[in-house]
Amino acid sequence: MTISDELDRTRTALLTLEKSLMALRNRLGPHFDVLRLLDDLERCTTDLARLEQQVRAPRRHELVAIPDDDYDHDFWADADHEGLGRTAP
Repeated sequence: MTISDELDRTRTALLTLEKSLMALRNRLGPHFDVLRLLDDLERCTTDLARLEQQVRAPRRHELVAIPDDDYDHDFWADADHEGLGRTAP
């Protein structure tokens, strides 16, 4: 199952939970615990939306091929030797 499928299943589960909680609220009135559950549901819905934006956003990373060959010695001309500092010209 893909991430997209899992996100869709989670969204469906939250909608089902919302319907059940609304039915409880209609039956019990503004019961404290039902209201708390509705607040928790709102937070879960917000978090899921944020997660969906992060996961489903198009990736803009560009792959860069790095060759396995040795670098040209001029490439390292101005570089310091690690731990020893710059060599004198």
